[in-house]
Amino acid sequence: MEKRKVIFDCDTGTDDAVALIAALKSDNLDVIGITSVRGNIEVDKVVENNLRILDLLGMDVPVYRGCHRAMARTLIPGREKNTRMQTVSKEVDGKVLRIHDDELPLPQAMGKVRKEHACSFIVDTLLGSDEKIDIIAVGPLTNLGVAFTMDMRITDHIGTIYIMGGALATGNRTPVAEANFYDDPEAAEIVLTSGCNVIVNGIEPNLEGATYDVGELAELRKIGTKEACFVSDMLIGWINKCKILFDTDSESCCIHDYAAVSQAIDPLTVTEMKPEICHVDISGGMSDGMLVVDRRIPQPVDSSIQVVYHMDTERTHALLRELLAK
Repeated sequence: MEKRKVIFDCDTGTDDAVALIAALKSDNLDVIGITSVRGNIEVDKVVENNLRILDLLGMDVPVYRGCHRAMARTLIPGREKNTRMQTVSKEVDGKVLRIHDDELPLPQAMGKVRKEHACSFIVDTLLGSDEKIDIIAVGPLTNLGVAFTMDMRITDHIGTIYIMGGALATGNRTPVAEANFYDDPEAAEIVLTSGCNVIVNGIEPNLEGATYDVGELAELRKIGTKEACFVSDMLIGWINKCKILFDTDSESCCIHDYAAVSQAIDPLTVTEMKPEICHVDISGGMSDGMLVVDRRIPQPVDSSIQVVYHMDTERTHALLRELLAK
């Protein structure tokens, strides 16, 4: 089967790293560029982490630096103080513990970032392509929001946009908002209303499809490849860190970004998906960044947006094992 060309947009971090490894090792995807955006960490750190992943895999894929802040959210003072926020950092023994470390536990990157800005790369690559290109976006959607603002003609050159973002009911950054959509709700609204084919993987199906406990992660390490050992060790460390951050005794974690990538590689990892009319709240109030789905209409909906509701846990886990073993 011919590989599908993909632009991978991310804010690498922890689960982004697993998602990127999965995409790069897939026989179904041809990642033609990695665009970095501020989200979990600052954009320069994201660039470095993406380059470190490529070094780990021994691959050469262009990496681009993207937007260093949200399109509009940070321009409104006090906007993020309207509700109780997710704990993203905590001081422990004089050191700041963060959900996502600035640097992945890998050697400093040997590769270099490209000079072209990520948004320019997205626009130029899409407009210059005779075939449609898919986009996998597992961070805040700032780069895509800016790209659509630069030139809406790119919509005709996009196949499918696979998004990790939103929540069907319960958020993480706020009671109703998932982190990627909350961090740049204006960009998310632009992408969802672009008219492109969009598939949204939110928190709930991700938890169903890509949650791993310590025992399962230990089994991944037994695969023995350098990628498997890296993923296992990093995620077990992530679980231990989150115990402290969230005062929990949980022995598991969800690789949210991998869940979105898994169905770009193998659509059968998704067991239920529906076309839905969707928007993202940009009001600045209690529901700022919330994925709003209009489910009032009982008949089929004419929408270019598909929302994932359920995933096949076994198939999703088997796919990651297969990819890490390659």
